[in-house]
Amino acid sequence: MAAGKTGILLVQLGGPTRREELKDFLYRLFADPEVLGIPFAPLRKAVAWTIATTRAPESAKTYEKIGWSPIRCWTEKSAMLLESALARDWPGEPPVVRAAMTCSAPLVEEVLPELLAAGVGRLFVLPLYPQYSVTTTKGSFARVDEALAKMGWAPERVNAPDAWYSEARFLEAHAARIEAAAATLPDPDPAATVLLYSAHSLPVSTVEKRRDPYPKQVEECCALIDARLGRRFRSRLGYQSKLGPVAWLGPSTGEVLAELAKEGTKQVVVCPVAFVSDHVETLYEIRMLFADQAKALGIPHYVAADGLNDHPAFIAALADVSRKALSPPGPA
Repeated sequence: MAAGKTGILLVQLGGPTRREELKDFLYRLFADPEVLGIPFAPLRKAVAWTIATTRAPESAKTYEKIGWSPIRCWTEKSAMLLESALARDWPGEPPVVRAAMTCSAPLVEEVLPELLAAGVGRLFVLPLYPQYSVTTTKGSFARVDEALAKMGWAPERVNAPDAWYSEARFLEAHAARIEAAAATLPDPDPAATVLLYSAHSLPVSTVEKRRDPYPKQVEECCALIDARLGRRFRSRLGYQSKLGPVAWLGPSTGEVLAELAKEGTKQVVVCPVAFVSDHVETLYEIRMLFADQAKALGIPHYVAADGLNDHPAFIAALADVSRKALSPPGPA
């Protein structure tokens, strides 16, 4: 048994909460070797800074439309709720749960010393990415490895499973959000509604060269949610948030909306299937950009399902993942 407490670190991308944080956020995002793909670090960092400087003015306009990113708030609330959930039935001293970001405050390297100071001897790292990708999950683990090495701290280490999209209560949370959104539509007949899953895209080269399982896992996740809903809705999958001129996974969410409009679809529910916390992708792209596109295309009823955020079933899913991985120690 590990000496000291058990600590759980929820790792998320992060996002700027004000204009002054934006350029550093973009720099950290593109400086990640798993994102930009340039192995020579000095060149990668120089390119990342150029991209961050170039993109910051336009990105600021987008973030201003949503009042800047709430992802830190939601992730820290998830950590608080998870800590409370585990404390209810954990044998012995319950885990200490903290939230950390890879690209904005509070950074992984800032939060780990807090866990050390709290007496943590066993560390469970849980990236908040249900579907695995080298650009997200792998990068989160690597960031923790790097920070621990710099600290000279070697706690007993437990990593979350690479993917946890098949967790029953994770699927329950998505289904509940979808049903709540569908209930606001004028025609209650599920046959009148198309359920459009939207996931963050990836460059095709990343998927092919790195054999990234992300698109396959996203498709499997959508099928599992469909089954949870009793397959009452026709469903489609689109990808969003493409950057740059290279080929990305498709079809895009906008392209799927155009196809649905041609088919005469009148009601669409959009589910952010690869996002667990609201951020710019859900609040701007899904709720504003795609909503405007749907209206322009002649789809009269478009509604976005809420993010999982603090849904009780989502928190329960995080607790289930934690318990399975940690096998709580008994009394000393």
